[in-house]
Amino acid sequence: GAFDILEHGGKPVEAEPRAKADLLRQLLPAGPVYAIEQRMVESRRDLIAFQQEAAAAGAEGIVVRSASGLVYKVKQVHHLDLVVLGYAESTGDRQGWLRDLLLGFALGEDRYQVVGKCGGGFSDQERQDLPARLAAMAVPSAYTEVSGARTAFTLVRPELVVEVSCLDLINTTASGPITKACLAYTEAAGYALQGNAPTLSIISPNFVRLRADKRADPHDAGTAQAYSLVEPARSAATVSDLRPSEVLLREVYTKGGKGGTAVRKFVGLRTHKEAGGAYPPYLVVFTDYSAGRKTPLEQELFLCTTEDALHARVEALRTEHIKKGWGPATA
Repeated sequence: GAFDILEHGGKPVEAEPRAKADLLRQLLPAGPVYAIEQRMVESRRDLIAFQQEAAAAGAEGIVVRSASGLVYKVKQVHHLDLVVLGYAESTGDRQGWLRDLLLGFALGEDRYQVVGKCGGGFSDQERQDLPARLAAMAVPSAYTEVSGARTAFTLVRPELVVEVSCLDLINTTASGPITKACLAYTEAAGYALQGNAPTLSIISPNFVRLRADKRADPHDAGTAQAYSLVEPARSAATVSDLRPSEVLLREVYTKGGKGGTAVRKFVGLRTHKEAGGAYPPYLVVFTDYSAGRKTPLEQELFLCTTEDALHARVEALRTEHIKKGWGPATA
């Protein structure tokens, strides 16, 4: 389907949109290549009516071409209620402020599926206030997710629900169906990874508000609200096909001080999961613990394509972080 014409007879077509549409219809009256329907409107009311008509017909949205040559894509904004699974703070000048929320669907029976991260839409006051509230909800986790600042999310009790808006929901990428982590939660152990399962990605998410009137359960924050719009894509691969990761390197260093013992740890992993495109072949995890610091535990993850790159990354981290006073930990 042709929606625009840029050149005809070897010359650029610089006519206004109405004339271009007329020319397209003349050149493509019928056949395997056709002129997409275009409607001329003179008012905002007519434009809104056309958009609503397109949405009712199942269209993703409409494209508006103005007389001045500007082009706009108009799509329905979707709103989702999602469970807050974790948070990450900013670094630098805004250290201690909220950077991102880690969000997921409630699956029931204390199970949750990660769906995405949201870092937009917050006011400065919300960015300053939310970390203190979330810090009081922090729980241990055998699962690690990395924020946009390359720091690990602090996972929290699955109690808060937030409303987010997004421009689109997608179920595939060039690598195939989108799959994300499914987590099991217990009060004693926090979160544990149960594997990956097909789900969606939310495009351009923005925080709207906290939903104190919603519960973190499948009825209020489950998958139905999103999957009724776009269903997850399925593939032949299952969670059981994933091999366990292999620890290639583990080094722990400690340093005594007035505030207690500081710990720095390097772990190098071979994931054995790179074939599906969802995981890197190798991964380095750097953990830095200092009891006297405002944020005692910090983690960074580094993705590597080869084992040599893994060892080079650990060597660089060791040179940067293991200075005088640090020594290997002993059993």
